[in-house]
Amino acid sequence: MLQIDTDRGLSGAAEPAVALERMVLFVVGEHRFGVPIDRIREIIPARPYTPLPGGEAFVCGLINLRGRIVTVVDLGARLGLAPASAHPDHSIVIVEYRGKLVGLAVQEVARIVAVDPDTLQSSAETLRSLRIDRAYLRGVGEADDEIFVAVEPDEILDPILV
Repeated sequence: MLQIDTDRGLSGAAEPAVALERMVLFVVGEHRFGVPIDRIREIIPARPYTPLPGGEAFVCGLINLRGRIVTVVDLGARLGLAPASAHPDHSIVIVEYRGKLVGLAVQEVARIVAVDPDTLQSSAETLRSLRIDRAYLRGVGEADDEIFVAVEPDEILDPILV
């Protein structure tokens, strides 16, 4: 009698496990974006910003995070969408960028999903509808019938913080 090991199939060789990447999904305008969870240090509620004179319109300002000064960038405004910081109950996603902490203002933190990074696609139609610089984007993904755009924080922050 032939037994089939579901982990090995008929050949007897183990199939390689897919390395899923956990991503935090958040809302900006009508869109969902994802950032790898290992890039996020914490998520905090909105707080007053100290403005930066002469700063770009997408820079919300500075906050004090337990004695550390953190620059906060409005992700919506940075991507050419509606400013997320305009919502009084927005959140700040703290990411590590070149050894420093930087905040990304987002409208809402939705949830954490696990995705196969190899399934992220460069859907031209979706990316065209967003009108976002493709250098910022890793690709379009789907989790539980929910479409999201995976973004690369370093690419978003490099032009303004380097």
